[in-house]
Amino acid sequence: MYDEDYKCKIIISMADLDNKIINQIYLRNVPPPYETFQHVTFLEFMASWIKPERYLELGCRSGTSLIPISKYCKSVIGVDMNPPSYNVPPNAKIEVCATDSYFENTDDTIEYDMVFIDADHSYEQSLKDFMNVKDRVIEDGFVFMHDTYPYDIWMTSEDWSGTTWKAAKWIKNNLGNEWEVLTLPFNPGVTILKKMNIEKQLAWE
Repeated sequence: MYDEDYKCKIIISMADLDNKIINQIYLRNVPPPYETFQHVTFLEFMASWIKPERYLELGCRSGTSLIPISKYCKSVIGVDMNPPSYNVPPNAKIEVCATDSYFENTDDTIEYDMVFIDADHSYEQSLKDFMNVKDRVIEDGFVFMHDTYPYDIWMTSEDWSGTTWKAAKWIKNNLGNEWEVLTLPFNPGVTILKKMNIEKQLAWE
């Protein structure tokens, strides 16, 4: 159905299993800066399903996604250049540093069930963040990347989605035999990455 006041198409996402998430997907001809996908609500739903033992968020900013997602996690680690301006959940720890510094100074045997990459939006750094974390994800773990399907060229500026979409594309083209890669085509985009286990996947027999 369509809401004529906002020129948007209303859809119910797969998360209507709990009748909780209703997303507004704007038509492509709606002028910016509208985002067409509530990524936080989607990630919260995924966390409620995954129930991470350890969740890592790179670029937590004001805690908009970290706080709701933390409800479904045993432990949470957030990494951001700025100290938190919000009440940090009791099961969370915020590392105030660059993402590179975090990985350089963290035990590389620590593994994560769920990772959200939303720090530096450049192609180079978002890809580096993924490469730094990809071998620290559990066998059935997930990585999510934000800003991988920008609405228009202007959204590829540093202030918006940047060039993270190029990182998602590179991963799909070069690591497609190791990772399942699916980009949800709703502005500004979320890419779902899941480790492959060919021995367990019937489709690969």
